[in-house]
Amino acid sequence: MRASRPLMMALATTATLAAASAGLAREEIPAETRELPYSANLPVCDSPGVLSEIQSRFSRTERLYWHSNAEIVQIDRIRQAAFRPHGLDLIPRRYCQAVATMSDNRRLTLRYAIVEDTGLFGYGAGVQYCLDGYDRNNTAPPSCYRLDR
Repeated sequence: MRASRPLMMALATTATLAAASAGLAREEIPAETRELPYSANLPVCDSPGVLSEIQSRFSRTERLYWHSNAEIVQIDRIRQAAFRPHGLDLIPRRYCQAVATMSDNRRLTLRYAIVEDTGLFGYGAGVQYCLDGYDRNNTAPPSCYRLDR
């Protein structure tokens, strides 16, 4: 018994798509095994150094660029949102979320990422952060979503 022409076409299309998608798959070689490897040894979300860096950079930026006295006086309810969510072959990142209490007693969502080898001159972990309500340059809109992994 012969297969119908539509069935043969469907099988051929399926085989072609399967072969094409296999060729597009990204090989994930862990960043720790590169010639110049990453360690994936990042500070934890509640690391005092990370939190103080966020507080000092925020107040310095508010003062210098926005002529504001706004400060983060406390950071609590800290949790890790994700660790290396985009794959093992990319620069290791730890995504965190917390609640920041401001100098005017408002409580705002703080999202931040700790990224390996993005510190000063490429040494140590760097910190990227976004405070919901203070993303004045729209670097992570809407509501700091870019750092919400």
